[in-house]
Amino acid sequence: MAALDEAKRDLIVKEIESWRRNKLLPERYCDFLQNIYLEDLNERPLSPIGTAVKKIGQASGKNWFLAFGSFALICFVVLYFSVFPVLLQIGLTAVVTAAFTLVGARYKEKDPVRGRLAIGAGMAFLAGVGFGIVKINGWTNDSGTLWLAGICAAIWICCGIILRSSFVHGIGWLSAIVLYSLLLAEHAPHPTLLEVQVFWIPAALLFTWLSWYLHVRFKSAGAALFATGLVLWFMPEVYSALYGIHANWIQLEILIKIVVAGVGMFRLRKQWMEWVA
Repeated sequence: MAALDEAKRDLIVKEIESWRRNKLLPERYCDFLQNIYLEDLNERPLSPIGTAVKKIGQASGKNWFLAFGSFALICFVVLYFSVFPVLLQIGLTAVVTAAFTLVGARYKEKDPVRGRLAIGAGMAFLAGVGFGIVKINGWTNDSGTLWLAGICAAIWICCGIILRSSFVHGIGWLSAIVLYSLLLAEHAPHPTLLEVQVFWIPAALLFTWLSWYLHVRFKSAGAALFATGLVLWFMPEVYSALYGIHANWIQLEILIKIVVAGVGMFRLRKQWMEWVA
């Protein structure tokens, strides 16, 4: 009974604090009500910032040393990153990306929001720092950007499959689409109207079929591959708009594809909704 009364008291105190934050009651009324239920006013629930400040104040000297040491190390790496050898730059990027990914995998079930944020931070770090390495070393005019897109695509696709994350998996395929677009622009700069469609439509159909074929074994892959198939379906028009290829036909092509995709998705809605669910 004592434990139950304690739980009820904590619930009431938290509710009063919620009234205080949302201005539902005047401050003095909230203080009066909390005085009834709290023996010590220091027990009053704190805001998230207040809780963080309290934890910082209670931290030991060792924790303070580790925090400031880590901060100093990060500052050192950021300031002198461009001076490091290329292999060290790549190694540091790989280690930090792996650390973010492992943290995200650890919290994926316990705290999904924190897990997704960690994985997303790892993805952003890999892409951002990777592009920085390419730029620092003067590889932007060579095939450095292509290599970066390919590496990011491979890592994100593998991580998406291992972590069973359709979002990471899908981002990996989007990176692969970017790589494919850059290669097409480099090796086929002046395609015909039909060739642009041939470059993309078979891939869209292939990914849609893979979404159906793999959704039983890899549930998360079904959604990622289906979304990639939809992106590929409209990529000829996006590609044409980006590179100014047969621009007069883009609007008509988009309208036709929207109608075809809409009719097809409506008629097959029971099937594809099962793949992506």
